[in-house]
Amino acid sequence: MIITDDRLDLTKVSVADIALSFPQAVEVLTRYNLDYCCGGKKSFNLVCKRAGLNPESIWEEIQLASISVGPDSSMRYDTWEAPLLIDFVIQHHHQYVRDSIPQIQALLDKVCNAHGDDSLFLLTVKDYFNKLAEELLSHLQKEEDILFHVIRKIFRASTSEEELPIGQHQLSSLLIVIEDGHEIAGQLIKSIRTLTNNYIPPASACPTFKLAYVMLNQFDKDLIQHVHLENNILFPKAMGIYDKHSVIYQ
Repeated sequence: MIITDDRLDLTKVSVADIALSFPQAVEVLTRYNLDYCCGGKKSFNLVCKRAGLNPESIWEEIQLASISVGPDSSMRYDTWEAPLLIDFVIQHHHQYVRDSIPQIQALLDKVCNAHGDDSLFLLTVKDYFNKLAEELLSHLQKEEDILFHVIRKIFRASTSEEELPIGQHQLSSLLIVIEDGHEIAGQLIKSIRTLTNNYIPPASACPTFKLAYVMLNQFDKDLIQHVHLENNILFPKAMGIYDKHSVIYQ
């Protein structure tokens, strides 16, 4: 749902609504670790309070960020059609995940071999990242082979006024499975973020240690945007097609 300042009710609007309607909000939400992707459907007011933050103060920061940067500073992914979004997600985010995972795993292996005895938490970071990598690589393939293929067919059918290939309930069930995968990945990256103190290395960290944290931080940020584009933009677009298409499904 896209909202405007004059319709904003912080007690009712979700974190995802804020991120979608005010692109510069993403920077502020990220700074305060306010989840707008996996947990984006939760109330902005509630999420802020649970984090010990004043919703009105955070909203003021978002407004100031929007004013200082300007209205045309970010791409409005919500205006893109579903096939273009899918292409972007695959080419930009999926490829990034596949390229980055082996690089980060190699760095974590080196860091753990050198510093694991003195900093045992690094072994846990490595374990969580390996679990995250396994989850994501399987997840991406399911999206590309099944979900995205279905969404493309739905979009083509809707633009040609053909019968949609699957029913709304079937699509909804498929999206729930995918979003559950996003939730698992989100919990793992949050655990890594906490263990690494938001990717701030110790003062004595060697260059490899620092590089591992830099790449983990980049991976975290990419994953947040990746899930945001899917959960909050692409999936609602796919479901929204059914609201415009009066077809009786078997």
